[in-house]
Amino acid sequence: MEQSASPSDLSISMISSPISGKPLGAPDLTAIADRSPVIVGVLSNRQTVDSVGYETVRIRYLEALRSTARVLPLVIPAGLEEESLQTCFSVLNGVLLTGAESNVSPSFYGGPEACPETLDLDRDRTSIAAIKIALSSGIPLFGICRGLQELNVALGGTLSSDLSEGQGRITHVEDLTLPRDLQYACSHAIQAEGRGYIAQCIRRSQKKPVLVNTLHRQGIARLADGLEVDARCMDGVIEAVSVKGAATFAAAVQWHPEWFHAEDPLSVEIFRAFGEACRSHMIAMKSQP
Repeated sequence: MEQSASPSDLSISMISSPISGKPLGAPDLTAIADRSPVIVGVLSNRQTVDSVGYETVRIRYLEALRSTARVLPLVIPAGLEEESLQTCFSVLNGVLLTGAESNVSPSFYGGPEACPETLDLDRDRTSIAAIKIALSSGIPLFGICRGLQELNVALGGTLSSDLSEGQGRITHVEDLTLPRDLQYACSHAIQAEGRGYIAQCIRRSQKKPVLVNTLHRQGIARLADGLEVDARCMDGVIEAVSVKGAATFAAAVQWHPEWFHAEDPLSVEIFRAFGEACRSHMIAMKSQP
């Protein structure tokens, strides 16, 4: 079985052939990328069922990472201390912040008190810490639904508890009476803005009109200063953001691209772009002495 090259191997820019004694070129980083796993951390959720605690991640997120982004997902439990989280990040090439049934606690952005049963404080603390580590370390970051809300809060923004309220707003929550695939079907149009990572994916997908699903009650109220809008719903709700000045993929969407990750052109474009950013991070780390 062929062994992957070690970091020490990659630090050698010129070595000699054991046969001819002539110098060989630098390591083929493309070949190394083909053999080495690209590892993406996936933040889990804390849930209690029948008085028993569980760490949960929906399989669809893991499938999207494996088959469309072509990376290896590694589930990170909620509630980790920062030192343990830093240890996890030492082997990661990317981070995915998934959606969840719980809401981000208003205590993190100065909002009105919420029902405790709707919250997951361990997920909040772990996600906010993970965002700060990823951005400071240049690790690619992708947030979905709750993940977008966490990114906005971590950078100083606030959230609205019900996006469907207000004049001219459409209904942003799903119809729970429908079969699951219909709940996740495209339901409203969005418009790309700026040149952020998601805006670029939208334009490359060439979808006309650009339709996405909507399964969220909460969303961005005040955008964090460190974020820029990549897309909006036609009623003005922010649907996608990118981190200003990020050197790598650091973005989030309010909809759920994971559900039809292999069929929907925009979902494919987003997950492939994220996967390529994670792959580039892995190659860069392997090439360091």
